[in-house]
Amino acid sequence: MGLYLVRSRTYSLSTSLQRLAAALLAGAVLLLATSCGDGEPSRSGTEDTQTLVLRRGLGGQPGSLDPQRAEDAFSYDVLRDLYEGLTASSPDGDVIPAGAVSWQVDDGGRRYTFALRREARWSNGDPVLASDFVTAFRRTMDPATASGAADLLRAIENAPAILGGERPVEDLGVRALDDHRLEIHLATPVPYFLDILTNTVASPVHASSLAEGGSFSKPGATVTNGPYRLVELTPGANLRLARNPQYWDSSSVTFDEIRYEIVADENAEFTRFRAGELDVTNTVPEQRFEQLAGEPGSGLQHRAWLATFYFTFNTDRGPLRDKPVLREALSLAIDRAAITANITRSGQVPAYSLVPTGVRNYTPAQYEWRDAPQEQRIARARALYSAAGYSPARPLRLRLLYNENDLIQKVCIAISSMWKEALGVEVELIQMEFKAYLAARADPAQWDVVRVGWTADYNDASTFLDTMTRDSPQNFGRWVNESYASLLETAANETDPGLRRAALQQAESLMLGEYPLLPVYFYVTRRLVQPHIAAPAINPMNRTYSRYFRIAE
Repeated sequence: MGLYLVRSRTYSLSTSLQRLAAALLAGAVLLLATSCGDGEPSRSGTEDTQTLVLRRGLGGQPGSLDPQRAEDAFSYDVLRDLYEGLTASSPDGDVIPAGAVSWQVDDGGRRYTFALRREARWSNGDPVLASDFVTAFRRTMDPATASGAADLLRAIENAPAILGGERPVEDLGVRALDDHRLEIHLATPVPYFLDILTNTVASPVHASSLAEGGSFSKPGATVTNGPYRLVELTPGANLRLARNPQYWDSSSVTFDEIRYEIVADENAEFTRFRAGELDVTNTVPEQRFEQLAGEPGSGLQHRAWLATFYFTFNTDRGPLRDKPVLREALSLAIDRAAITANITRSGQVPAYSLVPTGVRNYTPAQYEWRDAPQEQRIARARALYSAAGYSPARPLRLRLLYNENDLIQKVCIAISSMWKEALGVEVELIQMEFKAYLAARADPAQWDVVRVGWTADYNDASTFLDTMTRDSPQNFGRWVNESYASLLETAANETDPGLRRAALQQAESLMLGEYPLLPVYFYVTRRLVQPHIAAPAINPMNRTYSRYFRIAE
């Protein structure tokens, strides 16, 4: 985390945002329609009780609808509709007031005082109180919760000691000054703390959802404070969310229901979109991208975003442990340009670093061989492979774990083929349903290489680099380097932006040099939207809130 000194300031909803809110409210006027497959919005019910439904594709089963335990993109998509934290992310990526109407920053950027919305209500009508946030933050830091996103809040006073079991959760630097004022103390100033709070892990929780082990995925029992509430969940098929009439800004929400259709196969999702069964897709099949880009009225929308597709090597056990030279050989043998040109084919950019381009105040480190011809890379890979004691007669054998997804499977097959052709590596491909994959990737005994994707939690290099620290739950390969940790610590305590950037770049360079991971490409967000739907801009970090969708005029 970075050090940032600010003077005491008070933030509130700006005039421009007020104008935006007014415009969005005006856009909520609905057009009367009756069909769902011919360019018109989907409605259900009688003429007098029509329900306007937005049908969104979801690429996999959410791992959890518990905001403190969720750690996958599919869960986050749904949770952003169900819960509202202190701040939110606008379609353009700006931090805006949400559960808090304003805030004040004091003590050199270490103390935040939030004024909560007095009109905010839970879906059962109870007021949203500062104590609900205190409960949620403490729950996140409680080791018993095992929150995969707890690291995001480590800057809060005493958080590391609580996560380590050294102090009680009551010592966390979060307290309710009264029912509608919340105070958060940080150990050190963090320039992007308000951005961190847009993450779903910072959502409040209602006491009833914690009863009897939690009921976060139980339709009718889950109590939420966002624009929608959970009313139906069919595992592997769909989720149905209904408008939360208690939501403070419910009048600006256009759709009465959000139906998430779980479609793991991108081609199947595309087929359902073309058949009029989906209004918005989760993604677009890579082989369709070029066709759709040149097809007027296709509904294609896309943009680059801060996210990296990579593989993590198991440095805890197995044949890759203590073998950075062997891991380098595996990285050299991959033709990233061929993968993005011939397999993904949707504008993805070959990656030679963990941190993508476009991150504020940062230039990613790069492998020194990045610009070398592929023939030279292969030659060096073979030499390193041989030096590590492997040959066609004595091949390296690896287990590669990945989640069920058509494109991911193609990339994994290509990776294994490149390793086989260049080096003679024998690869066992292990594909799992997403929820099973989440459990397996946390257990290094089950794999030697695992597919990972990481999306920025906030616009700063540390959101990527912190994933490779010793205690990070995203450090699946359990790589440890004390010099790397020291450089990140230096950056976290550096007040000069230039010196902080230099420390982060040095840390990334050191990490890349030990090859604990294999970057492949940087993601591009792509989706299809039906012509009767007015979609918000694609968020730079691909955060899509259903409340921002409207009916096209």
